[in-house]
Amino acid sequence: MRFRFTQRQRLSWRAILWACLAAAVPSAATAADVMRVEEDWQLVVNQPDANLNGPQLTCVIAPASADQGYCAFDLNYNTQPGYAAGGLQMHLWNPSQPIVVGDFPVSGVMQQPNETVTWTQTMSINQGVLSFAVKNGQSATWGGFDNSASPLLAMTTATNLNSYDPNVSLNNSGVCFASNLVTSLTLNAVRWYAADGTLIAQVTTPQTVHPQD
Repeated sequence: MRFRFTQRQRLSWRAILWACLAAAVPSAATAADVMRVEEDWQLVVNQPDANLNGPQLTCVIAPASADQGYCAFDLNYNTQPGYAAGGLQMHLWNPSQPIVVGDFPVSGVMQQPNETVTWTQTMSINQGVLSFAVKNGQSATWGGFDNSASPLLAMTTATNLNSYDPNVSLNNSGVCFASNLVTSLTLNAVRWYAADGTLIAQVTTPQTVHPQD
């Protein structure tokens, strides 16, 4: 079964405005194709429950529609090949089956009140290879976390990331369990880059994935 959440995320009016800004990126990319995307995320937890292993969250990023394949990043639990409490894990889907799984070398379960976790999810393409990673992660539970030196890789026939849509991330990311323990989950910014590292466009208006209005 393809990865999905029990509650479908709905865009607020503010998110619709943000989506309109993001929609301008393909026209900006006509002079230079999008070859790398970065998403800045922030999680604020009010009172985690270590006994229940809550909360549990997953954030998704995809080169196009999630129906065509995506990368999922689990926080405070692992799902592949089976459930495990705590820690961090990334996995790529094709989209019906996990094809690559990457465990972070941390296994702690959230238990510190009022914890803030920040990280950047990255996706890039080069000569038919898609790379997915998390960098600049900061948290009280897991300290600094970063797997950009050993990203998850998948082959693709695509030649660029011009079809990337941040709404795919917004609509498929969220709190999977114990949402009452989460103050907020926010996509703070998105950046689009050319092959030479030139910043093509960015959106810096934060969008709240949890809670929904």
